[in-house]
Amino acid sequence: MEKTTVIEIGYVRDHRTGNFIVTLIDESFHPNSNRRRQQIVVLPGAFFHILTKIDRRSIANAVYVTLEQAADLGFIVSNFPTIVEAIA
Repeated sequence: MEKTTVIEIGYVRDHRTGNFIVTLIDESFHPNSNRRRQQIVVLPGAFFHILTKIDRRSIANAVYVTLEQAADLGFIVSNFPTIVEAIA
């Protein structure tokens, strides 16, 4: 079994533009804290090209992605606390 570093993201599709609003979920702080969260807007073509296992009919969800996928989406992940999980 191979170990891969993964992080959690949440996404929702904007019904007006069709773009995805993607948020990097940082479990190290409370949701009501004043710390800044990374949130980006991603075009649907890029979103599904990078995250190939997501169903194209999905409009909102939270999923685990690799650091490479998060960086490809546009997140700054160099100083992000990581979670290591085994992926078969």
